[in-house]
Amino acid sequence: MHAAKTRVSLGRTGLLAGLLTTLFLIVYFLLMRMLGLTGYASAWLFNLLILFVGINYCYRYYRKQTDPDMGYLPGMMLGAELAVVSVVTYTAFIYLYFAFIDPAHLTALNGNILFMTENGSPIRAAFVTFIEGLSSGIVISFIMMQYYKVGFKESAKDF
Repeated sequence: MHAAKTRVSLGRTGLLAGLLTTLFLIVYFLLMRMLGLTGYASAWLFNLLILFVGINYCYRYYRKQTDPDMGYLPGMMLGAELAVVSVVTYTAFIYLYFAFIDPAHLTALNGNILFMTENGSPIRAAFVTFIEGLSSGIVISFIMMQYYKVGFKESAKDF
């Protein structure tokens, strides 16, 4: 039996990890834009990897600060909170970027990306980003909890 190290707030951990994940998503988007990769759907798939890494490290941090045996429901709540925080803030950035910062680039993307049709708009780009990001985050959380719920045999300090 493992003794709990400290009580870390589940909500605060998810919020801070979600904001940090958003920062990485925004930096990657701006890098994609600078390199001219926004027209490639495969480049957008890297957002999934960023979300995966954010959720994984959030789980690892939480386990390291508390008990290595993470409960399934608290773990799902933590992953879902991170996904919601990061996706909502990233979606707001995408909307503001395409609506006010570079609206001409959105018209250049019309028909080039899987989710953009001929009538691409900032709200459509934000909506699709929201749906794709939130569903990906929930699925990633579910998959990761299959791994983290068992609590591992070694202690969390081995990470």
